[in-house]
Amino acid sequence: MGEHRGGSRFGKIQNSWPFVKLTISDDRVAMRTMLQDVEIKRPYIEAIIIRRSFLNHRFIFIHNDPAIKKEIEFWSFSPQPVADDLRSHGYPVSEESR
Repeated sequence: MGEHRGGSRFGKIQNSWPFVKLTISDDRVAMRTMLQDVEIKRPYIEAIIIRRSFLNHRFIFIHNDPAIKKEIEFWSFSPQPVADDLRSHGYPVSEESR
């Protein structure tokens, strides 16, 4: 199981770094803040796209779980360890082409 600290967006709610804990396991990806928890189970994850922004990298979770918000992102200043951890657990991670 891997754990990383960063920021996030759950729908319209944004949480700044370092208040989000991303936990990666074989069967799910979970993000936790002091006020909110979001969990996406593996069967619902279609893709994870890394988008580079001005200050950080955003991991955009494309999923089909109707029980959670459609816009789920995790932000990191150190994207490589997060991407490597996701890939080591078998999740489909790709970088956005510009």
